[in-house]
Amino acid sequence: MNYSIHILTTHKNKDRQESLLNTWLKGRSNYTFYTDKSTGIGNQAEVDPDDTYYSNGKKHLGELQRIKTNNLHEQVDWLFFCDDDTCVNLPKLESLLPSLNPYSMYGSCLSGTWPQDTTLNYMSGGAGYLISSEAFKSFGFPDPSLLDISFYSDVCVGIWARLNEIQLVNVNGFHSQDPTFYGIDKQDLKNCYTFHYVKNADLMKKLVEVFHD
Repeated sequence: MNYSIHILTTHKNKDRQESLLNTWLKGRSNYTFYTDKSTGIGNQAEVDPDDTYYSNGKKHLGELQRIKTNNLHEQVDWLFFCDDDTCVNLPKLESLLPSLNPYSMYGSCLSGTWPQDTTLNYMSGGAGYLISSEAFKSFGFPDPSLLDISFYSDVCVGIWARLNEIQLVNVNGFHSQDPTFYGIDKQDLKNCYTFHYVKNADLMKKLVEVFHD
């Protein structure tokens, strides 16, 4: 089953890009760092020139529009989105894909955390989420105008999912924090899909070694 990986980054995080290419992205070609300004490291796509924190939403919606414009979703079955400080257990993620419903989204589902509407459920962008190409073909893509409601990209995608009645499925093992937050032992780490806020290159390396052990 084919899939593509889309990683939110900035030219300021060149070290993180290198860390990912030396760990869980090593030997992979099915990824894109979508960014404000290319660092020339790996596969990069410039989607919005703003390099501030508040640009993350614009970049994510910009990446979705880039995918739409270039029909990139037509080339894969699934698309996985995450941040440049997300550590991913790719073998585990790949084993999950065949069992998924193409009309649902998968990841760490957040509820009651957006103050403007506590009934909104949405996926944690940092933990990473999966969406199928079939979903985009059937429901279209989130419109950039959603940024008028919230500059948070995961909220925008959550609103789009609710408007289109797309089910959000919470998957145990997609983590919005780093491993120390959960106190997970080494054996259980192997059963995890992702961890967010893994900013230390040594920790990233150690986690990937456990994933592949």
